[in-house]
Amino acid sequence: MVSVSAKLILEEFTMSQSAMGLVLGAPLLGAGIGGLVSGVLSDKYGRVNVMFYCLIWYSIFTIAFAYSNSFETMFALRILVGLGLGAQWGVGNTLVAECLPARMRIMCSAVIQTGFAFGPMLAAFLGKMIMPSYGWRPLFYFGAIGFVIAVLAKIIIPEPEAWLKAKAEATSKEGGVKLGSVSRLFSKEIYEFTGTTLRRNTIAAFFLVLGTLFAYWSAFSWIPNWLVAEKGMDIIKSMNYYMFLQIGGMIGYILFAFVADRMGRKKPAYLALAGSFVCVLIFVNINNPTTLLIFAPIYSFITYPIFGMFGGYMSELFPTDVRATGVNGIYNLARMASFFGPAVLGGIAATTSFSFAIGCSAFMYLASIIPLAFLPETRDKYKNAMAKPA
Repeated sequence: MVSVSAKLILEEFTMSQSAMGLVLGAPLLGAGIGGLVSGVLSDKYGRVNVMFYCLIWYSIFTIAFAYSNSFETMFALRILVGLGLGAQWGVGNTLVAECLPARMRIMCSAVIQTGFAFGPMLAAFLGKMIMPSYGWRPLFYFGAIGFVIAVLAKIIIPEPEAWLKAKAEATSKEGGVKLGSVSRLFSKEIYEFTGTTLRRNTIAAFFLVLGTLFAYWSAFSWIPNWLVAEKGMDIIKSMNYYMFLQIGGMIGYILFAFVADRMGRKKPAYLALAGSFVCVLIFVNINNPTTLLIFAPIYSFITYPIFGMFGGYMSELFPTDVRATGVNGIYNLARMASFFGPAVLGGIAATTSFSFAIGCSAFMYLASIIPLAFLPETRDKYKNAMAKPA
């Protein structure tokens, strides 16, 4: 919602593009903190319990953003939103990974991730309906939807059996397992399912997620404003384009997951990262409006799907007692580091152009191939492990 309303916010507050970039990136800063805390808490107190409070938290501060009256207020509220948002992502993905069969793990993660495409579509549609007549502030009242989702989640979703078992072992005298141990993530202990050390999994996964998130958030945050500022679209047309852009992403998530569940995690990921590098460079060099519209779903189809793999794949890299800590910590520390992305691109755009700045993000996708090479292939390992008798 902030991305689709960035143009109007800039006009009202006469902020620089770099300052707006800080507002756009602020949730990433909060997400790193929220993700670290909630990962440990959900390993200790349960996935559903923590998820409930995460949803309530960021719904409150989303609504509060409608009453912002300065750059400082917007920046602070966006950090607070990020605390809950970052906490929610890893908890939700860990919950699904533990509740559903291993053979469906990547597909389930991808289905969740389609929200990354559907959410912007909904935000763009609401922006198109509301902003021309009422301005940008009423858009954020729709944050109240989170309260409804929180209550439903608390009532309907049970704690996963895997976590309940880990909790029972931790509380028994014989168990000897400490839930949510951050230090264990950096130990040289060999995790039996991957055949690699937990430290190697942690570090390589972090740099893989960092590279892709930095590339994604840096470019994605500015696309609506780029369409208006350099491609000659008005607010309504840019919202229509933004909605159309997400369609390819939704299809890409599911198709990528289908391939990853059958061919393994790494081969499709290599292809997605290399394809994203090429795709971004093509995207920013298109000037014809019709061609730009046709290429929009192709852009999202290629650049989005890698994120649909992360929740399921990272859940396979860590044992149950530190799974949420690892998944949440890695993803949200990477988000926090990506905070600088929109501001960096805003600064580059101020001296060159948004097309050049967004094009620079392509090289982060390419660089992400390096840490991927250090991660294990987990599909067959988990398949074989699940086939063994207890």
